[in-house]
Amino acid sequence: MLKYRISLAASLMLLSGLTLANAADNKPNVLTIEKEAGKPIATYTVEELGKAFPSKLLETATPWTNGEKRRYRGSSLKDILAKYSSADAKIVTGVALDGFEAKLEMKEIKSYDPIIATEVDCVDSDRLAATCTKEQEFRPLTDADRGPFYVVWPYNQLPKSTNSDENYRWIWFLAALRPEK
Repeated sequence: MLKYRISLAASLMLLSGLTLANAADNKPNVLTIEKEAGKPIATYTVEELGKAFPSKLLETATPWTNGEKRRYRGSSLKDILAKYSSADAKIVTGVALDGFEAKLEMKEIKSYDPIIATEVDCVDSDRLAATCTKEQEFRPLTDADRGPFYVVWPYNQLPKSTNSDENYRWIWFLAALRPEK
């Protein structure tokens, strides 16, 4: 029975894009800043990221909210990269837990100042589901919200495109950032 469970778990991970080797390295509640692939220079939990960088609020729609705006709170991607002398990088690769990688252009990061969101505003449905109290303004991002780390851009400021492939820059389940010169 145990052999079957291990085989099933391995099969599910392979189907989701993970391998046994890199699944052990993925820590869903940790954001890693890398010098190059597999060479971390810093790691942050949600709490550590919030203490290390000023909190920034971004109210925006997303490609998946049908025009509805939500308020996200987190740290400026530009500020995080500046701390590690990466502001002169041309490209920053964002890596998600499932192995998805997106190459973000530094000129876009500087122009639009996206955040690494860790919280989202509480709405009526959150209060009905008891995930927020009446007094609570924000709550941590959950798996359903694409968290705990989610690259959020000011959607209405981005250049309009009919190409849905442009949505690559919204990195869900962010696990690592890797600046490239």
